[in-house]
Amino acid sequence: MGIKHLWTILAPFCERKPLYELEGKTVAIDLSCWICEAQNITDYYVQPKMYLRNLYFRTCYLLLMKVNPVFVLEGKAPELKYDTIAARNEIQFKGAKPKKDTIRTGKDRSRFNFVLQRCEEMLSIMGLACITGKGEAEALCAYLNEDKLVDGCISQDSDCFAYGARLVYRNFSISQQGVHASSGGAVDVYDIQKAIESLNFGRNKIIALAILCGSDYSDGVFGIGKEAAMKFFENVSDEDALDRLRSWKTDNKLYDDFYKQLNNKNLCTACGHPGKIHTHTKSGCKDCKLTKGCDSSKFKDKRLQIKNEVNMRSKAIADSHFPNEELIREFLIRKENVSKLDLKWKLPDMINFIKFTTKHLQWEPIYAFEKFLPILTRWQLINFELIKSSHHKLKGILSPERIKKIRNPKGVQSYEIIWCDKEGHYNNIIPTSQLTDVNLEKLWSTIEPQEMVCKAYPDLVEAFEKSKIKPKKPPKRKKKPKEPLEDIENMLANTSISEPKSKKKKNKKPQAMANCKTIDTFFKKAILNNAETKRVLDEDQLNNVENKIVLNENSFNLDASNFGDEDDIDLSNIVEDIVNRSPPKYIQENLDKLGYNQAVIDDKIQVDMSESTFFISRAVENDLFEKSMHYISGSSDEELEVLEDPLETKENVIINDTENTNIKSKNADDSYSEEYIPLLTRIKLKM
Repeated sequence: MGIKHLWTILAPFCERKPLYELEGKTVAIDLSCWICEAQNITDYYVQPKMYLRNLYFRTCYLLLMKVNPVFVLEGKAPELKYDTIAARNEIQFKGAKPKKDTIRTGKDRSRFNFVLQRCEEMLSIMGLACITGKGEAEALCAYLNEDKLVDGCISQDSDCFAYGARLVYRNFSISQQGVHASSGGAVDVYDIQKAIESLNFGRNKIIALAILCGSDYSDGVFGIGKEAAMKFFENVSDEDALDRLRSWKTDNKLYDDFYKQLNNKNLCTACGHPGKIHTHTKSGCKDCKLTKGCDSSKFKDKRLQIKNEVNMRSKAIADSHFPNEELIREFLIRKENVSKLDLKWKLPDMINFIKFTTKHLQWEPIYAFEKFLPILTRWQLINFELIKSSHHKLKGILSPERIKKIRNPKGVQSYEIIWCDKEGHYNNIIPTSQLTDVNLEKLWSTIEPQEMVCKAYPDLVEAFEKSKIKPKKPPKRKKKPKEPLEDIENMLANTSISEPKSKKKKNKKPQAMANCKTIDTFFKKAILNNAETKRVLDEDQLNNVENKIVLNENSFNLDASNFGDEDDIDLSNIVEDIVNRSPPKYIQENLDKLGYNQAVIDDKIQVDMSESTFFISRAVENDLFEKSMHYISGSSDEELEVLEDPLETKENVIINDTENTNIKSKNADDSYSEEYIPLLTRIKLKM
């Protein structure tokens, strides 16, 4: 919207500022821009008449930020803008065909004016007045800014600068997202004074840019863009810009000379003096007073500027309407003058607002009440003197009941106030069905700045401050101080001279791993099994003594771990039977062949049997089990001799007394004469 490329040219001078910097300022708002933004939303099912919703919340934000908004409505559109209006109507009101397909229907603002009337109706309910201009709304905003009746203009239309605006606020947003979410919104600030100081780019050049590149009123000159226009403005002052464009059609002689100068092949293109550039490069230029080359520092840039202007002129004069004087008059000639502004904020109307939003926005009454209450209470805080002087004449005034707590929204010290309707202005305004499960205290509460509350309701603040003061607690009875002698006697009486008992440290047993049996458990089980076996053997031994059978106690005294050979006792008869069997014939035949006599073999066996015991008395060789243990532990035979204690020989006496059935185990006759070291002990010594 507006003049083409103007926002791009002014972009280096733009500043993004938070909205709280507008506090205390008066701004003129081009209402048509806000409406057009909302009309671009295609999904109307989410919120019908989105322009009304956006207008309300933006206006509330400005009022609560202590900004004085002045809404400016569109007047009669200039004829230059009819084509643009027709194109916009097709976009904004697509799907809504006009009743009569006439030329006027597509080019006037009948449908758009209907939207403006709805906005004006809602603003009047909020207590705000609107101004309707005779022409464009941005023109009236610019006039107010030029006359310093407002501090700036909120508009998306760059035409404001062509109409004379000095400060324009663009891209207004109250969004709670993005970089400026913490500040509650932001706006782009464009100050034309910065562009004037930096580029000498003022109002006349802006109008010239609209003529050359195009705007809402014309399409501009075909073939001329931003770069060509800005190069042209570099050598033209702001005051002479429009006259220079007019001279393109009037001063033909000047531009004919420029054209001849550019096409003269006898002039050097580098310095502009007579001669050709390749001649000057070799032998120099007399006019430049150089023996080699020429001075191109001045003429070369000037020649490019002349060439650019001549090319632009040739394209512009092809248009019979160039320069568009009607467009120049639209921007330069004022249509109206405003000497005063009625900025008085009137009492908002709660009841009519609920009716209006229920009809046009489909808001529920309780929702409309909740959104409108802060506007009504803020108006009361600003106009507290008016309320005191004419309280009975005003209808719909609320009374503050109490201050609930201190609040600090966005760092602003505030009070949360609970309001009440003492006069019953709003009884039955909200249906009872909507009040179920609703916190009425929260519904009637608002957050107001402390500064404003202290001015409007000082008694309320004083009562709140008193309620915060906690009563002093009564002092506790002090104990009478005891005499020094009594203190010493009590200390001696309570002092113990005896040595304090030392606490025994409990040895914490290490916790066994879950589902993991230790080796001690295995050995313990083996020892228990061995004890049970010994008990059974003792009983059998007693029975054998009765039967006059000589038994040796130590022959069954198995101190070794139970490795599953306890069943050998039951197999002794079987083994003895096998040993006593005579060898087969083929063994005897083989022995005879080898030269072994049976008598000699029997004598050898008899000697071996007499010397053989379960426990070896002379460890000449280690059996297979002992060798395996030595291999695992890495010990030698010498180490084994050190570990083993010398064995003592005892005489075993067998008492065979039929009258005395008691057996003396220590003197009993055994089949061995040395004490056995248990296998468990020997294993532990090697580990």
